[in-house]
Amino acid sequence: DVVKAVVLCSAYIAVSSALIRFNKFLMHADRFPFSMALTSMHMLVSFSLCLLFYMVRPSAFPGMANTEGKKVLVLTWFVPIGVLFAIALYASNQAYLYCAVTFLQFMKEGNMIIAFLLSCAVGLQVLNRVRAAVILWIMAGSCMAVSGEIKFVLVGFAFQLVSQLAECSRAVMGEFVLS
Repeated sequence: DVVKAVVLCSAYIAVSSALIRFNKFLMHADRFPFSMALTSMHMLVSFSLCLLFYMVRPSAFPGMANTEGKKVLVLTWFVPIGVLFAIALYASNQAYLYCAVTFLQFMKEGNMIIAFLLSCAVGLQVLNRVRAAVILWIMAGSCMAVSGEIKFVLVGFAFQLVSQLAECSRAVMGEFVLS
């Protein structure tokens, strides 16, 4: 069971890394600088594969039984979550035009802090002195690492920040809906 988990985690990391590198390769002014089209393709493939998986194995989606008779309520939450997902993908893909992958990946480490602060804002988490100190420590370290970026482009930084805010908002909204 542990071996299976390690293999699945390793496969997830490998596929994720390959997709990130491929997106960076594609998102170049000379190749395919159309982040909206790339985002649309990402979302279409994700939706199609999830739908196919649901049709093949509905037992993998135990939460769907709870939505019986609540389809309109589910849509009122899933549409904003989908929009946030689209914004996150678009902005992240757009950031590849301006910044290095390593810089963008390092910025994404700040998602923990953003998600935690948003969770505090909606009442899912509680901020105390110890957590605030940890957040300040992480932010200080992040600022030191980001300050060494050789090719800093503010536009790319802004796109990535918008992506992160949308991604974290999507995650917190999903958690809020499920709680």
